[in-house]
Amino acid sequence: MKNFFKIFKILTHRQMHICALLIVLMFVVAVLEAFGIALLYPLITIIGNPGWLLEHERIAGVLNVFGINSHRKLIFFASVSLLVFYVLKNFLVILQNKLQIDFSLNNQKVYTRRLYAYYMNKPYLFHINTDVSDILRNLVASVSAVFSEILINTLQIITNIILTAVIWILVFIMDPFIAVSIAFVMGPLVLFIMKYFRKKITEAGHVLFECAGKNNKFVYQGFYSLKETKVMKKEAYFIDEFALTYSDYVDSNKTFLCVQRFPKAILELFAVGGILALIAVKMIIGSDAASLIPTLGVLALAAVRLMPTLNQMISMFNAIKFKFPLFNDIYDDLMAIRDGKNFEEINGKSKSKSKLPFEHEISVKKLSFAYPEKDSDVFSDVSFSIPKGAFVGIVGPSGAGKTTFVDILLGLLSPKSGSITVDGADIADNLPGWLDNIAYVPQGIYLIDSSIKENIAFGVPEDEIDSERIETVLKMAELYDFVQTLPEKENTNVGDRGAKLSGGQKQRIGIARALYRNPNVLVLDEATSALDNETEKHISDTILKFKGKITIIAIAHRLSTLENCDFRIKFEGGSAEIIG
Repeated sequence: MKNFFKIFKILTHRQMHICALLIVLMFVVAVLEAFGIALLYPLITIIGNPGWLLEHERIAGVLNVFGINSHRKLIFFASVSLLVFYVLKNFLVILQNKLQIDFSLNNQKVYTRRLYAYYMNKPYLFHINTDVSDILRNLVASVSAVFSEILINTLQIITNIILTAVIWILVFIMDPFIAVSIAFVMGPLVLFIMKYFRKKITEAGHVLFECAGKNNKFVYQGFYSLKETKVMKKEAYFIDEFALTYSDYVDSNKTFLCVQRFPKAILELFAVGGILALIAVKMIIGSDAASLIPTLGVLALAAVRLMPTLNQMISMFNAIKFKFPLFNDIYDDLMAIRDGKNFEEINGKSKSKSKLPFEHEISVKKLSFAYPEKDSDVFSDVSFSIPKGAFVGIVGPSGAGKTTFVDILLGLLSPKSGSITVDGADIADNLPGWLDNIAYVPQGIYLIDSSIKENIAFGVPEDEIDSERIETVLKMAELYDFVQTLPEKENTNVGDRGAKLSGGQKQRIGIARALYRNPNVLVLDEATSALDNETEKHISDTILKFKGKITIIAIAHRLSTLENCDFRIKFEGGSAEIIG
């Protein structure tokens, strides 16, 4: 039961106030539902008693004013009145359900957007250590489970509990013996059913949670390495791995769905058997059969209304248990969002800082770095300076810290000690302002499945793209002539991850993307190492045209790539030195 209310912890005070109002509406609707059942009692009594008006002279006098002076007219009036009541009552039922759904799914939209922003603004180390398939599971499956299923089901269970309690009170008013009998039979039965299947559902829920992430992982691994997979004829491996995981996923759903069907039959058996047993008991103790008809009519209607309610409660409770592992996995993240740790807003405010001036040099002062899970430093006490407009090569063996240094320069990692300053200003004090100076070209350019233009202006809405700037950078990256040969020119779609382009063309788009920002500093991280020698030379020649105009910091293994640099900085053995 403690876990049952855990869902409300992620809601803000305002959202909890809305929940309170929804619960008040639930109570009103439950009372109206009970009245709808109770009002059948007088209607059945009137229908079965032609002399009802004669027996109730005062009421007959009032009704006579409205022209209701016969048994037939009385039945018609009572039936129409009850119909109007049911129309109004069911309108409120529909309204209540709509408000519950709107509340849950509107929060799903808000929390999903903020969770996406929360993950996007997490430190780079978080993303190094987190599988993107798990993030996808959290954003799609987990958030949907929390709001579309757990929250909605919880609100509906509260509705059903209130409704059950009010109907039971109604039955108690009519016949305490029947009401107490229902409580002693149905209450323990419902608790037994929920407890009996709890373990199976919980286990199935954990399987669902594990498989949801694995399914995404094998889809990514299979399709993102499609070329290598086909060449190495490993399609069967990914198919089998995905099929095995998905089979477990389906089996967990199968267990859950089978359990969901079971309670209905049991509840129906006990309800019908209970009513028949009560009739027998009443007859044995000498009750008049005719007098039982109105009571049994109302009791039957109450049973018809309660059976689906109890079955729905059990089903929804099971559904909550089944999806709870997904909720538990993102609980801390949702709590962070609830507590106002909205990194999107924080990031937005920091972007308002002005661009960091860069007129003279970048200074690296006693810089040290160690990854949290490692005991030793990647490098320590590294110091050097890079003058503005210089072309600097970063060299050294694998694992020496070249890319780590660049990641610190890009603000992706924070140093253990030391600093990087620009004209004396620490970049850590105004990171967004420093990043306004920088453009980055990685070894593997990620291209979105969109046009060349949108890939160059990466992250800029299409209607805000500067077409003149696109033309300029296409020429600077020596892509303009190629683009002009395409039927749709810069509007040509590049395919998924640039599948329609060659390696050299993708790298040139990466360079054009970097230049679109009009940077003062261009950082190249093995930007040409995956290309053949001829293509690499062409792109290197293109980059050399920016020498003196832009500060270029390039990581490269091939010395030919750096033969025209002003000087090189070698990282090795935990230190760095300028080697000319």
